[in-house]
Amino acid sequence: MKYRIWIAMLFTCSCFFCQCRYVAFRAFTNPVTDKICSSALLEDVKELYEKISIAHPDIYRHVDQKTLDSLYVELVNGCSEDQTLLSFVGSVSAFLQALKDSHTFVSLRELLPYQSLKRHYLPMRLMEQEGNIYVVKSFKNRLPSGVQLLKVNGFSVDSLLRIAPGFTPKESLAESAFALFQTHVVSALINLYNPKKRNVYQWYDGKDTLEQPLKSPCFSKIHRHDFFHGEAVDIRYTREGNVAILKIGSFSPKNLKRFRKQLDEVFQDILDKPTEKLVLDLRFNSGGFIVLQEYLMSFLVPENTVYTSTYVYKRSPYDRFAQLSKLERRRFIQTAERFYPRGAISRELDFYRKPMGSLDTVRNSPVLKNRMAKSFLGPCNLLVNEGSMSASANFTAWFMEKHRGEVFGSAVSGTNAGTFANPHTFFLPNTGLPISVSTMKVNLDSGAEKELPLIPNHVVIPTPKELQLEIDSVMNFAINH
Repeated sequence: MKYRIWIAMLFTCSCFFCQCRYVAFRAFTNPVTDKICSSALLEDVKELYEKISIAHPDIYRHVDQKTLDSLYVELVNGCSEDQTLLSFVGSVSAFLQALKDSHTFVSLRELLPYQSLKRHYLPMRLMEQEGNIYVVKSFKNRLPSGVQLLKVNGFSVDSLLRIAPGFTPKESLAESAFALFQTHVVSALINLYNPKKRNVYQWYDGKDTLEQPLKSPCFSKIHRHDFFHGEAVDIRYTREGNVAILKIGSFSPKNLKRFRKQLDEVFQDILDKPTEKLVLDLRFNSGGFIVLQEYLMSFLVPENTVYTSTYVYKRSPYDRFAQLSKLERRRFIQTAERFYPRGAISRELDFYRKPMGSLDTVRNSPVLKNRMAKSFLGPCNLLVNEGSMSASANFTAWFMEKHRGEVFGSAVSGTNAGTFANPHTFFLPNTGLPISVSTMKVNLDSGAEKELPLIPNHVVIPTPKELQLEIDSVMNFAINH
């Protein structure tokens, strides 16, 4: 421990004698102002390119090798000069955007923990309409919902919106979702550039332009809050008259068995009581386990319905099998050998035994079933937005392809062709930035002739007035439609 402290002090003291830092210690590095040495950045981008080349299962799906190599050269050339962490994240993002894989990215929010003891952070959710930025919701309503946000400490919010595209992950042809996601980047940029305890915010409430200093909580405390991470509850079930409302915040619960049990209980209630329709809310569901996505599907179609997709794997030290614990790996092998040579799990075992670097495609056609052996086949509406990603995007594609019901909200971060999956996170050695890299591709058997973005049947965008009154216009539309 004393040795680590000594090393940290050594690098910190070195800042007095040079213009840059070789190692970006989180406790001491300001991500907006402190520069990282060019040589350190070059080492990091080399590591980045090597890890992606090793792990990614379909790196040239959306970009040819010549273009990607050219972009990598640009990235290297850009790192020939010292950069701040913020600038470096922008450079790396520009390179990764070419893959059009939202699972392979570096998040701007990963800069927030740097100097976390000094940093303050005001969580907020924003939306853009006709070039204006509106507050959807903020922590403890310190910024009124529905107002147009103009400036923070005298700097225009519009200027941040203009640079936000360079930091926003891309997903295939989902351009509408890409545009909507940029406001989430703006909220992170606001807090990165304004880390003080008190910041002066200026907004327009429809009548007057107001300016007020607002207190931001300490980041070391607020980062544990639900507002920062998203909905804490995986499943929330309510009723409004004869309308059943099921919100699923994530397909990545802490307890898979409990998640299934909760779904069993929900659909038992739906089947036992008069139900006019089911409204299924997957807004801001960023995905998770495919088996839970399939379990939800099993309640919405006739028994013994088959769901077909293909998994593209690349054998690497970072694939889904390498991420299993020794116990989980042993159980997988034992289960696969018991069914061998039948089923997709047997083909996965064949792939697992292949040498590193091998590519394989496994066709998966599970029969959708649940422990109750029951289904709700009545009317069903689905709510989605740009935060519906990965497993929830694939669910949306299936829902639309099966014509299971109507879809409300805004564009999803995915297409009818499926998404990448099972990202592995590794840390760059000098900047300490976590990089997420896909290790698997899910291709959906949609039957469509070409890949298409997932656009709702009814695009519903709340008005500033509805935001002020805290009216969920998307939910109201779906219930009353």
